[in-house]
Amino acid sequence: MIHILKKPQLTEVAAFISDLNSLPEHHVGFCGKKEEEILHTLKEDFGDIPAMDAFVLAIEDEKTVGVCGFDADMERGSAEIWGPFVNSKQAAKVTELLWTSLLSEMPTTIKTVELFPEKKNTSVLTLAKEFDFSHGSDQTILTCLKHTFKDKKVETETITSIQSNEYNPFIHLHDRLFPKTYLSGKEMIDQLGEASQVFIASDEEGRVIGYVYVEASPDFGEGSIEFLGVDTHSREKGIGTALLSKGLEWLFSFETIDEITLCVNSANEKAIHIYQKLGFHTEHELISYEKNLN
Repeated sequence: MIHILKKPQLTEVAAFISDLNSLPEHHVGFCGKKEEEILHTLKEDFGDIPAMDAFVLAIEDEKTVGVCGFDADMERGSAEIWGPFVNSKQAAKVTELLWTSLLSEMPTTIKTVELFPEKKNTSVLTLAKEFDFSHGSDQTILTCLKHTFKDKKVETETITSIQSNEYNPFIHLHDRLFPKTYLSGKEMIDQLGEASQVFIASDEEGRVIGYVYVEASPDFGEGSIEFLGVDTHSREKGIGTALLSKGLEWLFSFETIDEITLCVNSANEKAIHIYQKLGFHTEHELISYEKNLN
């Protein structure tokens, strides 16, 4: 007998996700792999709905066999689905129970939901098909380790930390290059601090023509390249490579950080080639899906 448990203990949620999310056949993007990092996110840095109210567990014979949750952005009316993560001989049944139970917990203000499974995660791929999700873009997750980057020499002297007089030009450039994405230019400016930074490339007239936004998680030994953008009229000049290299230099300046990840559209072969030259390697190939709940 399988039953659904609401308001679960977050320690149990984090442990279950950590056990499965390192495996390609269970992997879901943006959820993390390290138990302590997942738990920290659930407790301290989750969405607009407390994590305890946003997850359901599937229990079979007094054992947890499935977890699913949603990370809500109430302002945008959207949510990223964490899972479903399932470890059961009745995987299809558990997956469907988790999904239907999660929907009943979701606020009516959430209009769209997103899935981000690994291509080998057949359980979530089947869920997306059966519940009529729209297939979005294919995404590649790449990882760079400190020792694979340290010998790459790229000129970065022209790349500088963003200054207050560059905030508005940067916001305009980012929102033009990445409209309606998960972070606006203003939100990135608001988050600047010891663990996040924007580096800027400017032309001879001082106009902002490119940027990279990076986030560090030194407590968990990792960092991420969140956004890399170059104005369309300034490409093919090595600016993107210099920006990326500067971001990597800054992230790896944290003594504890040894791994950096980024996500790129799988069709962008030119960008992937640049990343590989700087020491990145492919870790996951993901597919984005979206569903309008109306």
